Amino acid sequence: MNTIKYIYIIMISLLLVSLSSCEIAKDLDEYEPNFALPAEGAITNGETAELALAGVYAGFRQRSAGGGNPDLYLLPSVLSGTMERSPFSRNPDILSWQQNNPDVTGTTNLGAYTRMYDLINRANWLLQEIDNAPADSFSSETRKAEVIAETKALRATAHLYLLRLWGQFYDTNSEYGIVIKTEPSLSDEVFPRNTVAETYAAIIADLDDAIADAPDLRAKYYTNKTYAKGLKAKVLLYMGDYAGAATLAKDVLDNSGASFALAPTYQEIFLDHTTPALFESTEVVFGSRGAPGEGLGIGNFTDFAYALGAGFIDFGAGSWQIGSQNITYDSDRISSMVTLAFGFIPDTRKYTTREPGQDYEMIYHLRMAEVYLIYAEADARANGSVSSDALDALNTVRLRAGATTTGGDGFETYPATITYDQFIEAVRLEKYVELGGESGEEWFDLVRYHFVDGFDVTTVKPSATDPDKYILPINQNNIEVGGNIVVQNPSY
Repeated sequence: MNTIKYIYIIMISLLLVSLSSCEIAKDLDEYEPNFALPAEGAITNGETAELALAGVYAGFRQRSAGGGNPDLYLLPSVLSGTMERSPFSRNPDILSWQQNNPDVTGTTNLGAYTRMYDLINRANWLLQEIDNAPADSFSSETRKAEVIAETKALRATAHLYLLRLWGQFYDTNSEYGIVIKTEPSLSDEVFPRNTVAETYAAIIADLDDAIADAPDLRAKYYTNKTYAKGLKAKVLLYMGDYAGAATLAKDVLDNSGASFALAPTYQEIFLDHTTPALFESTEVVFGSRGAPGEGLGIGNFTDFAYALGAGFIDFGAGSWQIGSQNITYDSDRISSMVTLAFGFIPDTRKYTTREPGQDYEMIYHLRMAEVYLIYAEADARANGSVSSDALDALNTVRLRAGATTTGGDGFETYPATITYDQFIEAVRLEKYVELGGESGEEWFDLVRYHFVDGFDVTTVKPSATDPDKYILPINQNNIEVGGNIVVQNPSY
């Protein structure tokens, strides 16, 4: 649509008017949003480039209604069963995800889909127009290159989010990738899908540029070198390049400095929503912040639209046998995050909980705990065995959560006698507990484990019987409006 000719210029506190129409082909030629300037000629110096970059960052945030975020982050957890439709919600799309039979005409997932392409288009306009800004108009001699690198890291993130929800991300030989956009859209022309391999190549190219030129750290709500490395490690894990993923994740763990480290306790990452200190945790590699009074975050959607699944709440008390030990999945990471909204709806305390003064929240794109677990899995898969380093990485996350090392039963670290197959499953279980209800990563693990190891997803989510429907359909109305140039996913 022609609205994508505009770069959104943020004026105060990242205020942004989003144009995430539910009909991507709808003609909006005459509509020019507030706080926006025509893209051509809008970027003339460092100041306007920084404003345009703020507009790209704002694409990950959400107004109180419409636009597809934060459904993007919550819907995969509905697919996994970690979350479900709230009793207050009548949204049929959420119910279709809960039943693992997504609606091909659902508008909610279409909103998330178009929202990411909106962000990508803002990034593309910035990358094109920044050539008009002299390097000496930026705050430092390296800042122009940093702006470009931050923008590419954001574009890579959006492309990855699109691929893993609407493309067969688990199969590098698949033709069902997504439409990769690296140039600004000048019309409503529709382009065919790229392959999965082509999609990954574009994502990695952007991340390599970000690794080279992104700042070490401005703030945790801006992309940085460490985030680019960590995200690339995740991408390589998805691609099956386990040695590459392990090497890069280990680099993050060993060489990122004191600003990037596990928080001393799990709970302190999330529970204090009263001050902006939430945005400064060493645990966070990159997150999107919500400011007080804006209604921009996930906390505005949990309880009214989404609730925690009963199976997830009870999961931590489960256990399994490793050698002679009976090891509990969790101690209190799950239970410490559960609250009852309105006295009866299970809600997560990872985001604001509508209590007085609980105004600050963050969407977590990558945390250090996930990097530890990426390394543990990738190293084991690369070697076909459990190294002491991989075991230490897994157990480091458990120790931070309060596990003991007595060698008995209960919430213990995993012993050196753990088998390879048990270890691979232990990493999945640990990510399920650590990240559940937070980023949907537990669902993408289920999908990957199914296609890599033959894991039976129905043992976790009984309704997930059709592997074709482990990814979402591209909105069928959208496909038809586009002249069927974009091919629908199988079985939809």
